[in-house]
Amino acid sequence: MVCYVTANLTITDPSWVEPYIPAVHDIVAKHGGRYIAQSTEVTVLEGNEPAPSVSVILEFPDRAAAESFYSDDAYKPWLESRLAGSTGTALMFDGV
Repeated sequence: MVCYVTANLTITDPSWVEPYIPAVHDIVAKHGGRYIAQSTEVTVLEGNEPAPSVSVILEFPDRAAAESFYSDDAYKPWLESRLAGSTGTALMFDGV
């Protein structure tokens, strides 16, 4: 079953973004994933939280592939830089 990962991030330090994008795209692809969407043009339709700086949707062939991406040692330094330079929420869910 297809698995999705979404991230809604508010960038607090943009220095990590430029090197992160190409490196992480390659790691996502290595795990069979692909970017469905990523945008800085985000509008809040419901709720009281401000819009994030960026929203991303990734698709993986299954939950195991998504988990494998997230726990990949190659991703760890990029994850650490993202966590240090942004706040937000990342979610993983099956495409039922």
